[in-house]
Amino acid sequence: MKLLNRFPLTDGPLKILFGLFTGLGVVLLLYAFVSAQRGENQAATLALTSTPERVATSTLVVASPTTAFVNASPTSPPPSTPEPSRTRFYIIPSDATPIPTPLLPAAAPFPTSCDGPGRMNILLIGLDGFSADYQRAARSDSIMIVGVNFAAKSAQMLSIPRDLWVQLPNMPQVPEARINTAYHYGELYQVPGGGPAQLRATIANTFGLRIDRFVVVNFFSFEQGVDAIGGIDVEVARPIHDGAYPLRDGSGTIVIDFPAGRIHLDGSNALIYARIRHDNSDFQRMRRQQQVLFAIRDRLLSPEALPQLPALAQVLSSAVLTDLTVEDTALLGCLGPQISRESIQTWVIDNSLTQSTHLASGANVLLPKMEAILPILENFNTGE
Repeated sequence: MKLLNRFPLTDGPLKILFGLFTGLGVVLLLYAFVSAQRGENQAATLALTSTPERVATSTLVVASPTTAFVNASPTSPPPSTPEPSRTRFYIIPSDATPIPTPLLPAAAPFPTSCDGPGRMNILLIGLDGFSADYQRAARSDSIMIVGVNFAAKSAQMLSIPRDLWVQLPNMPQVPEARINTAYHYGELYQVPGGGPAQLRATIANTFGLRIDRFVVVNFFSFEQGVDAIGGIDVEVARPIHDGAYPLRDGSGTIVIDFPAGRIHLDGSNALIYARIRHDNSDFQRMRRQQQVLFAIRDRLLSPEALPQLPALAQVLSSAVLTDLTVEDTALLGCLGPQISRESIQTWVIDNSLTQSTHLASGANVLLPKMEAILPILENFNTGE
């Protein structure tokens, strides 16, 4: 495992970076925003305006300490530790029932040239918490797999819910658990390769997918990256309201509202947009995360983004944990601009593909409906 190398800002490497970030390489940015519950240091409410004449600009309005929007008393000291999230750990059953790994059509081998053939599957991991320490025992609260087919010049994106109950291979201490704890246990029990290796093995065991590379990021790099490219534009289909968005220091909550329409988001507000889930479900949150990824891609494909790439490279060069090599990056940089929006398929493992279940320990988890998920896995693996 290593941090993404710092490239000299010459024309050649910039060309590679441009291709990488304008293609599916923008996922190196994306999973910063999936890290942890996002808040602000001050009590605030997000006020957004939208007009038909122009793209609306989001502004963060600081509220007074006595505002009714804040659900924490201004006189009470903040708790020493944040309140546990709904994805806290539970007692693990000792009698895990083996579930066969799906048998999928053979995927193309790892690519050796931009023209193919070949396939590269990249596991994207966003860690919980506000630390940039990738070796800590943390949960991966957002998980996505991006597959790139070099012959077909297509790509596939699969979002996995963090509450999915799965088996953890080669982990006698914890035979089964939520999938978002695989990274945690990989670091806690010092599995060779750490958290990324354990999550990679868990996904391969659960879904039968080959994982070629991984990328782990935190939300700080996402905010800085979005700001470095001048923000992003998203289309909000309907108003989104969150009456209890957590403050970053754990001292209370704020009210967040996004209006319907086209809005422009800076890094901080883009992170909030991708993190909100009280208004609907975690499944909708995953779809918004994919929407933000495409908004980043659109921005990076615009001519205005080219002068901003050095600043973007500066942000990412020391903030991403990955086993992507310079050669891998060059391959993605070559192929990325050739993949059209219409050639990118997206899936979310949602409530139609899972069954909400209460375990004897009290945990509310999602059990995968493998017979329903299998056609998606097959399409993902061939990537035509």
